[in-house]
Amino acid sequence: MRDALVGLACVVVADALLIGQAFLMMRLDADKSTLLTAFPFMTLVALGVPTIFLLRYLKRRGISLGFNRLGAKGWHLLWEFPAAVLFAGATSSWIGPLVGLEPSGESSLSDGTSLGIMLTLATYLLVGPFLEEIVFRRLLMGYLDTVVPAVVSVVISSAIFGVAHIAPAAMIYTGFMGIALALATRWHTSLWAGFILHFCNNLLVQAVLLSGV
Repeated sequence: MRDALVGLACVVVADALLIGQAFLMMRLDADKSTLLTAFPFMTLVALGVPTIFLLRYLKRRGISLGFNRLGAKGWHLLWEFPAAVLFAGATSSWIGPLVGLEPSGESSLSDGTSLGIMLTLATYLLVGPFLEEIVFRRLLMGYLDTVVPAVVSVVISSAIFGVAHIAPAAMIYTGFMGIALALATRWHTSLWAGFILHFCNNLLVQAVLLSGV
């Protein structure tokens, strides 16, 4: 439980840093160009600092990250990714309107500099999934597996994963995607499975947002 709580605390700190930095920029009355320039670095700091702390903590505790070799089953990720997207997309599009939540297609990345976009994408596609997979699939689900049945562990860890994304319109989709990521991680017995699917999902979502679809 201690390790799971430390992991969740790192996610809370990351969210708090993102929100705190945003409020600070608002208080300073920064113009749009300043915000677009600072945002990539703010995101990197907000996600990078908790990730580094968590990695050092796990190393001191002697806890493996769980990135085991995928083995012969790794090719199944080719169909698991579209299946995960269809599952999360279909369920969220059905349930979202019922509870008054629908995803937003707006993105401000297209107004940023090339360097800013690259830095933001690198953080969003690599650092974010890396931190979240360790916290939600390795630590939280790993702890829940010791106290509740596997099905309950998957559902609870995925629900918390969804809530952790703060934006109401994103919670439902990420919650259901969390179920797909948890199932993939369990079936492959490797965090690589969840990370790869997570990376591909974020890449797809960002590609859609940047294209304005």
